[in-house]
Amino acid sequence: MGNTKASVRRSKSRIRSLPQINVPELRAPFIVDFEITHRCPYKCFFCEADVPNIKPASELSTDEILCILKKLSKEEVPNVFLTGGEPLLRSDLPDLIRYSSNSGLEPCISTTILPLDESKLLRLVDAGLDSMQVSIHGPKGIHEAVVGSNGSYETVMNNLKMVVEAGVRVEIACVGLRENIEHIPTLIRELASVGVSFFRVLRYVPGHRKEMLEHIPPRRLVEKCIPEINLAAKEHGIELALGFCPGTEGSKTHLVKGIHPVAFACPAGKTSFAIMPNGDVYPCIFFKNRPEMLCGNILRDSVSEVWNNPRMVVFRRLTPGDYNGICGSCERKWLCYSARCVAYNLTNDLYGDDISCYIAREKLGLEV
Repeated sequence: MGNTKASVRRSKSRIRSLPQINVPELRAPFIVDFEITHRCPYKCFFCEADVPNIKPASELSTDEILCILKKLSKEEVPNVFLTGGEPLLRSDLPDLIRYSSNSGLEPCISTTILPLDESKLLRLVDAGLDSMQVSIHGPKGIHEAVVGSNGSYETVMNNLKMVVEAGVRVEIACVGLRENIEHIPTLIRELASVGVSFFRVLRYVPGHRKEMLEHIPPRRLVEKCIPEINLAAKEHGIELALGFCPGTEGSKTHLVKGIHPVAFACPAGKTSFAIMPNGDVYPCIFFKNRPEMLCGNILRDSVSEVWNNPRMVVFRRLTPGDYNGICGSCERKWLCYSARCVAYNLTNDLYGDDISCYIAREKLGLEV
C-alpha cells in the first residue's frame, strides 16, 4: 500500500492532543456494494468504469453469485446493493432478488432504469424487489449529455412512472456536477410529476484520475443552488438529502440523511466493502483499479477472511486523526466526509489531501 506505514508513523506524533472517536469494528460489513455486471447502456463521463487501459472484469455465473449471497447471508450482512454497470442487463436478476429477499439480505438495485419494461418489472416485484435507486442527472438535455445517451430521458421518465405506480420505493440519485447543479430544481419539479418522493444529490467523488476534477461544481454555485434545491423539494413535497464536496459554507446545516454515523471517517472497510463482477473485493469501488488494494475474492475466500484482510483493517482503523497535510491540520476534519480514495488515487497518499475539498483546493491554489 505504498507509503501507508510511513504515513501512519508521521501522523501518530500529531494526534495525541486531538479529539478521538470510537469507531465500532463490525464483525461483518453493514452493507455490501455488489457490482454484478460491468455492462451499461450509459457512458457517464464521471464513471469509474471508463478508466483507460483497464480490462473489464469477467462476470460471475448465476450459481456463483448465489453462492456469494449465501455467504453474506450466513454472516448476517443486513444490506446488499446490487449495482454495476446496469444490473437490469442480467436476465437472472429476479432470481438474485428472490434469493436475497428470502435469505434476509434486504436487496436494493442501483439502476439507470433504461432497459426496464413492464415484463421485467413484474418479475422483479414478484421476486420481492421493493426498493431501487435510479440515476438521473438533470432534465432532458442535461441528463442525456452527462450519460452520453441521446433520446434516453423520455424512456427513463416513462419507466420511472411505471415503477412508482407498481409501488416500488424509488430513490433518485443525482450526482452534483458543474454541468448539472443549476438544473437540479427543474429536475425535481419534473420528477414530482411522476410521483417521486425522495431525491438525493450525491457528492461528486473524482476518485480515479485528475481530469475528473474539472467537473467539480464551483463553491459559489453550490452555495447559490442549495436554497433553490431545498425550495423546489419543499414546494413539491419531496424528501431531500444533499451531499457536496467538503468545504462549503454552512455545511453543518446540510442535510445528511441516509449517511451512516461513521461516514465522516470514510466508510470504506469500516461499514462496507465492494465486490466486483468477478468476485474480487476492495474496501470501496473507487479502489477497484488499484491491484495493491485487493482484499481477496469472495467466491474463493470467506466473508471473514476478506473483512479481516490486512488492507481492510488499515481502513477500519483509519480516522481523521491520521490525516496529513491540509486535511490533517483542518479544524473541521472530524465533521468532514473526506474521501480517502481521492487522496490515494490523486495524491498517492491514503492519509493525504482530499483535493476535491474547497478548503484544500483554495490553499493549493486550485479553482474553487
